Amino acid sequence: MSQSLKPAYIPQAWETVVCPFCGSADRTLYEKFGSEMQYSYVTCGNCKLIYQSPRPVYNQHFIDAAYADYYQYSDSLTINDFAAVKESGVKMFQEEMDHLMKYDQKRTAVLDIGSGMGTFLYAAKPYYKEAVGLDVSEKMAAFVKEQLGVNVIVQQFEHFEYPRKFSLIHMSHVIEHIPDPNGWLQKAATHLEEDGILVVNVPNKRSLSFVAQHLWYKLGLKKQFASDWNDPSRTPDHLFEPVIPAMKYVIEKNGLEILEYFTYSRKDPSSTKSWFSRFMNRTLKVGSNLSFITRVKK
Repeated sequence: MSQSLKPAYIPQAWETVVCPFCGSADRTLYEKFGSEMQYSYVTCGNCKLIYQSPRPVYNQHFIDAAYADYYQYSDSLTINDFAAVKESGVKMFQEEMDHLMKYDQKRTAVLDIGSGMGTFLYAAKPYYKEAVGLDVSEKMAAFVKEQLGVNVIVQQFEHFEYPRKFSLIHMSHVIEHIPDPNGWLQKAATHLEEDGILVVNVPNKRSLSFVAQHLWYKLGLKKQFASDWNDPSRTPDHLFEPVIPAMKYVIEKNGLEILEYFTYSRKDPSSTKSWFSRFMNRTLKVGSNLSFITRVKK
């Protein structure tokens, strides 16, 4: 990867934090990373979450740096860009929706938190009487409304209020960016209809590929787990890296029960296409992403 022309990211301040899931201060170093090895991932001794500590203080300076590329991308969108989206990403979400419909029998309203270009909403809209997106970019929200006729609210989820509840809330690769994951899960539960489902998709730090990369790092065969961290402008936007024990802990801690969980790839989001996919993702659970289908405990 070529060196970025963007200025280096230098945190305004650092903070040492306890585990974002369980609050434990018991931790051991997992690995160092960054252009100067300035960032640290630690492993929680209690719930096994891998998280940043110390980390850059989570303030507007950090947010602007971490999501600058996303804002710049959304600012440059044109109306014709959605044609490429339908060719690339929607198939994955259509396959995910086919699987989720086994759990959502009411199919009244869907909320997609972190809706981006509306790819998931495009796949979900045919199943629901009402679809709503939530995003941080006004340009992205306007793009989705123009393309899909779906209302996208520009707001952080902790401030979100809505006059009705949802039978499906979809939160895909969002929660690892949030300093208060417990609060988000609790709030999501309050916005679910009775028997509604909350889907939480996250990266899997114990995937086969991550484990192999970490082993190479420990053996000194690889400097760090991703070469693009040599770019000094790169910002550590994942405040934590989920693993199965930690995800099970935080979901159950916040009053949700797990209906199903598995690992998956973008090519097989429900991990059902082949015996090999089922074995790797549903038996061994070593795929690159994790999906948890949950509902409020009765």
